[in-house]
Amino acid sequence: METVLVTELEFRKAESVFCEAEDLRCEPAAADESALAEAVAAHGARAVIVGVAPYRGPLYEMLGKKKGAIIARFGVGHDSVNKPLARQHGIVVTNTPGVLDVSVAEHALWLMGCLARKVSRLEARMRAGEFAGEVGMELRGKTLGVLGFGAIGRRVASIAHFGFGMKVMACDQIPPEKMAEAIAANGVERYTTDAEELLRQADFISVHLPVVPSTQRFINATRLAWLKPGAMLVNTARGAVLDEEALYDALAAGRLAGAGLDVFEREPYVPAHPGKDLRKLENVVLTPHVGSNTREANRRMAEASLENVRCFLAGKLDKLARVDQP
Repeated sequence: METVLVTELEFRKAESVFCEAEDLRCEPAAADESALAEAVAAHGARAVIVGVAPYRGPLYEMLGKKKGAIIARFGVGHDSVNKPLARQHGIVVTNTPGVLDVSVAEHALWLMGCLARKVSRLEARMRAGEFAGEVGMELRGKTLGVLGFGAIGRRVASIAHFGFGMKVMACDQIPPEKMAEAIAANGVERYTTDAEELLRQADFISVHLPVVPSTQRFINATRLAWLKPGAMLVNTARGAVLDEEALYDALAAGRLAGAGLDVFEREPYVPAHPGKDLRKLENVVLTPHVGSNTREANRRMAEASLENVRCFLAGKLDKLARVDQP
C-alpha cells in the first residue's frame, strides 16, 4: 500500500477522509520543507498533499529521486509550488479546482457585509463595555466590481446580484463575446476588460485575481487612487495581488473607506512596513486565510486531492487536475 504524506494542518482539516482511505496509507507530516523532505525519505513516499506553505528546494530534490512523484495541492492556488523546479525533477503538480468556490465566495460576501454594517468594530466595542451604535449601509443598489471573473468571481457576482440586489460589474481579460453566457447567468450588468473602468465606478470591489507576473501588486497606489470616495475593497484571492503598504496609506488617509482581507503577502501576517500595520486600523476587517476553511470544502478538497493521487499512481495522467504544464 502506497504511503501518502499530508501536511499536518490539511490532514486535521479532513482527518476522517484521509483515515478512511482504504487503498492508501495517509500519514500527517510537518509542513516545513526540510522536515517534509525528510519524511518523504523515511516513508519512501512518492505522493505528498500540501497546503499553502512555500516549497522552494529540498522537497523537489527528495521527490525527484523517485521514479515519478506528485505534489497535490489541497486547494486551488498553487503559487507556493515551484512548477519549473517540479518539472525539472519529474514531479507532477495538481490542485483541486471547483471544490472551494462556494466557501470562498460566501466569505467574500461576509467580509463585504461586515464592512457595510461595521460589525467588527461594533462587536469589539460591545466587548469593551460600550453600547453605542454607528450608521451602516445597505448592499442593495450598490455597485459591486468583481475583479477576476473566474469560477469564484462568478459565484460572488451571482450571490451579490440575485441575493442582495447589487448592481454587478465584472472585469477579466477574456473578450466579452466569449463570456456572454457567464455574464447573463450571473447577473452582471456590465462586463469590461478595462480594470480602470471598474475601479472608478464600483462601491465595493471584490478581488479574484490569480497570482501571475502581470498581477503582482496589481492593486497598487495608482489603482487605489482610481477608487471613488467611500469605496470598499475585499480580497479573498492572494495577498500578492495587493500592495499592502499602499492600501494602508489609502485607508489611513480616508481615501478608501474600508477593506476586508483574508489573504496577505506574508502569512502569518507581517506588516509590509513596521509603521503601517493594518491590524491597527479600525476600518479593516482581517481573517487568517480561512476563505476555503469550511467543513464542506475541506472534505471536497481532501477527496479531490486523493483522487489526483490515485489517478497518478494508476498512470491515468489525463485524469489529473494538473497545474505544472507550461
